Amino acid sequence: MERYIQVGVTALRDPADGSFLPATPLYILADDAAEAAEEDLIEDIGRLLAMRIKQYKDGLRAAEAGA
Repeated sequence: MERYIQVGVTALRDPADGSFLPATPLYILADDAAEAAEEDLIEDIGRLLAMRIKQYKDGLRAAEAGA
């Protein structure tokens, strides 16, 4: 049995008023390469979010020290 990984969602726009039409999920076949890429992406996002939180907290400390 083939497995699939959802990698996103897409939606067209209504030509009449520009509103979004129902969303459609996007899938790829869950092979070894796709699963490894998914793990790498999770790690990269975690690292990026951790850096952003550190920047935010450092900025708060600097603002509090300057106030």
